[in-house]
Amino acid sequence: MSIVHEFFAVTETSVYVISDKKDESGVPTVEKIALRGKSKIPVWGRLRNGSLVGITKERILLYEGNRRDGRWQRPDEVNTVFWGGGTSQIIALFLKKEEAIACSNSENLEVWDSRWEKQTNETLKSIGDNHPVFVLSRELIETMC
Repeated sequence: MSIVHEFFAVTETSVYVISDKKDESGVPTVEKIALRGKSKIPVWGRLRNGSLVGITKERILLYEGNRRDGRWQRPDEVNTVFWGGGTSQIIALFLKKEEAIACSNSENLEVWDSRWEKQTNETLKSIGDNHPVFVLSRELIETMC
């Protein structure tokens, strides 16, 4: 399986593109591309402060972690003092931008919305348990098994 370099997240307030491409300061891309409601982060705004992208049951966040036993520490394995910026709660995850936009335009969205369970699970499985930048929380790894 080839490595995933980009995916899209629909949250309670926004749509984000998440990329393992890092800027000059070593921060991966977590950039808002659409707004669904009110948010402190404007469209085209980026999360800051972290070299890893953590995907948890609550949100997507940037954080700093260490390598242990051949893998990065998961976001739920580090003290929250090492967490940087984060999103609002996740509605669904997608490999295709068009699907993320269609989801965000839907009515009555819920956290981890079952209507997009297939796409979310496909995205999580594509990221896997050993990505060099995207790191799933323990809870999400257990969900995938």
